[in-house]
Amino acid sequence: MPGPEWIWVILVIVVLFGASRLPAMGRNVGLGIKEFKKGLSEAARDDDKDSSGDKPASGQERANS
Repeated sequence: MPGPEWIWVILVIVVLFGASRLPAMGRNVGLGIKEFKKGLSEAARDDDKDSSGDKPASGQERANS
């Protein structure tokens, strides 16, 4: 992993946003990642539920019955 490039990136971020705002930004990014993972797990759970046969019949299937 290249070292000097990361130092410049970190330096630019500190200059742009200020050192006092970095912890809050990190916290918000962490919360966003947590919510994203929660949404993925809920979507996977819903997909498993739908594939198990609990899916309601569509209008086309009801018309043919």
